[in-house]
Amino acid sequence: MAEATEMAARGLAAGDVQKVLRSAVDLAVGEGEYRHGRVAELHNNIVEYAAKKLGPLRPPAVKLIVTCAIAQNTGGLHISNCSRWDDAADSMVTHEFRNAAMTIVVTAYLITC
Repeated sequence: MAEATEMAARGLAAGDVQKVLRSAVDLAVGEGEYRHGRVAELHNNIVEYAAKKLGPLRPPAVKLIVTCAIAQNTGGLHISNCSRWDDAADSMVTHEFRNAAMTIVVTAYLITC
């Protein structure tokens, strides 16, 4: 799953956002084991890294929101969202990481002010 809406009109390419999200997960996951006691730290590391790297890249009139969901692969994971926005000006990019232990879904929303 990698929805990558074109963001060139806002000065930020979807591919660049995708690379940052992927890097955020890769750096945080490390050995890739799911440990319940580390989920909050893992979650914070991912969203903070992504926001720190994407913040300076976004145009001044664009707000950035980064979300992350982490689940142990013992059952199902269902994520949904609903947005009302301007398709010509607002967009999102999602990166999904999955291994034998866990699934991580990170989304960056770019909203024009």
